[in-house]
Amino acid sequence: MSKIALFTAIFLMGEMVAYFVFLLVKKRFEKKWQWRIDIQVIKGWLERSFLFLCLVYDLPHALIAFGAIKIGTRVNDKDNKVSNDYFFVGNMVSLLLVIFYYASWLLWKN
Repeated sequence: MSKIALFTAIFLMGEMVAYFVFLLVKKRFEKKWQWRIDIQVIKGWLERSFLFLCLVYDLPHALIAFGAIKIGTRVNDKDNKVSNDYFFVGNMVSLLLVIFYYASWLLWKN
């Protein structure tokens, strides 16, 4: 299986699981089950695909840059009333999913 096909397969299967995981996180913090594809969901897909690519291609400096950008965009965000707990839990879940994707990658790449 080619690298791109394997990456895509793992990412798409993982994002199906992520959908339900984030649905539960949203229910816990926002007290609602409503889920729709909005800018936050798309940003999550983009972030996880970026992190997964960084791990696959062994780019640790890009991971550090991502962390700095993530924190920097959060510092002065007075318009967004998302709690710090929700922000933290969402990011940790995203990172754990990416680690799971990468572990799957390592198992299947050979």
